Amino acid sequence: MGVHVFWDWNGTLCDDVLLSLEAVNQMLRKRSRPPIGLDEYYRYIGVPISRFYEHLFDLKQLPMEVISDEFQAYYRAHLRTDCLTPGALDALNRLRDAGAKQYLLTSSHRESVQPTLEKLHLLPYFDAFLAAEDWGARSKADRAKAFCDENGLCGQDVWFVGDQLHDWETAQACGADCLLLPTGHQSEEILRSAGPCFCPSLAEVPPRILGTVEKRNLRKND
Repeated sequence: MGVHVFWDWNGTLCDDVLLSLEAVNQMLRKRSRPPIGLDEYYRYIGVPISRFYEHLFDLKQLPMEVISDEFQAYYRAHLRTDCLTPGALDALNRLRDAGAKQYLLTSSHRESVQPTLEKLHLLPYFDAFLAAEDWGARSKADRAKAFCDENGLCGQDVWFVGDQLHDWETAQACGADCLLLPTGHQSEEILRSAGPCFCPSLAEVPPRILGTVEKRNLRKND
């Protein structure tokens, strides 16, 4: 079957945590509310993203549609041209050179991610770009499961790489392995609760995946 790697975007390949935090704080300041720090951001973040904003706003008074529009406006205006997480391009290249198929799986809407992917010339790295179809950033587990079922991807040699426990939950739903990186939208302390899925850096992703696959193949041949 070969190796199949599903990459998360925000906080994994894209270094946008501090930008996201500042976008949220801009909305809070606009409404004369105190900004939050990174610790609070880590505590509140979750999927669907409405759970995060419930800690900050009355969603009956400030609908998610308005929040999404304001967030996206700030985010797009301030996203750096060099937004790739250090080591991301090397990891993509190492896996591609090893023959792995790679997919981009994101809770973000296609329209919010694709321009950046095109600008950074990243689309050719991915055999599929699986983005959300609405602005609610709901669970991506169902979309991932449907894609894996349709393409016969299951079990060993299918990996999900992300920065939140939701990526681990998505991998579990697909019967796949997972690596969680402390580069993004949840703290290292939270991610370590997933046990051996924790991976300290992007540089360790290719050797972890390819080394595990090689060991499994050797056991099969014994």
